[in-house]
Amino acid sequence: MRIMTVGPTGVVAMQRVLNWMAARSEQVWVSDYYNQCPDLLPGTFDFYPLLPIRRMGGALRRARLGKLAERLEASRMQALASEVQPDVVHVQSIDTRGLACAHAGVKPLLVSTWGGMSQAVAQPDRPFARMTQQIVAASDVVLVDSPALLEPAARWTKADGRVVHLPMGADTQAFRPGRTALALEWRAHFAIPDDTFVLLSPRMWAPYYRHQDVLRAYVLGFSRFQRPTQLAFTCLGGGPQELPHMADVWQEVAHTPAAATVLWLPRIRYGQMPTLYAMSDAVVNYPAMDSFGATLVEAAACQVPLITPLLPTYRDTFVENFATLVAHESIEALADAMVQVVKEAPEERYARLSHARAIVEREYDAAVIKERLWRLYADLAKR
Repeated sequence: MRIMTVGPTGVVAMQRVLNWMAARSEQVWVSDYYNQCPDLLPGTFDFYPLLPIRRMGGALRRARLGKLAERLEASRMQALASEVQPDVVHVQSIDTRGLACAHAGVKPLLVSTWGGMSQAVAQPDRPFARMTQQIVAASDVVLVDSPALLEPAARWTKADGRVVHLPMGADTQAFRPGRTALALEWRAHFAIPDDTFVLLSPRMWAPYYRHQDVLRAYVLGFSRFQRPTQLAFTCLGGGPQELPHMADVWQEVAHTPAAATVLWLPRIRYGQMPTLYAMSDAVVNYPAMDSFGATLVEAAACQVPLITPLLPTYRDTFVENFATLVAHESIEALADAMVQVVKEAPEERYARLSHARAIVEREYDAAVIKERLWRLYADLAKR
């Protein structure tokens, strides 16, 4: 199969699909502003820059020449498609890369939205951004990672287009229950005592992920923990001063006993994430908005308790029944949930978490997602 794929090559969601393509020895043409994953592009892959000069698009947009940048990018995608004659075009972003393919009219077009439409559920009265509307309207198949996005996406899909629920998923052979030997080594390396309960906040660092509120809630509940407890943040090994919104809240709590038990872990590569979950005892997820983050699936696959608000995009999924749910904007409720989960005996949650993992194995395993994606490719190629 001849596949043309466009998107942010440095992002795990796209790298995972590139790996799947490589394993099948497909003929693949990859386009991005620059290649951020050279180790992932085997001999059957060709890289084609979205613009001939790496920073041209940004420079043109800063100079208020955004329309010119869009025309240049669309022209590049038309030229690539004309040369490649792809069986399927897979866009893996709702951004200027996807817009270039929409303007170029490349076909057949499949788009992975990867969180790019979550505002459609969080703010239903607010219309999609112009870019989102144009990309969705040009697509033959739109992939959404939350059931709640099926109906909003369908409003903007063309008459003969399809909207399909296809989440990111996780490799359940890698993400599995239990404290591995490597996880024990990590705990020793980070000086975590054997009897300490680790609350993990693994999301990225934009303010809307609300690590600042996770920290406030942890401090609020700290005196009620009935066993030694620590809170671990990832990818901020230099400490809270690296980000303004974390530096501000750290000034509020640095004098408290809880502050001494906060771990600032270094950047963790995706391949190391199973060990991160295995060294932890519960996951805290508290974003202001979200699509359906891989954190939810990974925590369930590892049978690690999950503390989270029930965001609109989490409804009608395993999160609704198997997570410890908290109010969307209540630091007090989040603190109470942390205390509850730390106190809960493992045998009390075993059945619940085992059931959640079974659902993930059946519906979210990477092998299941991969097979469904290939079927979509084959269906589009027939057209």
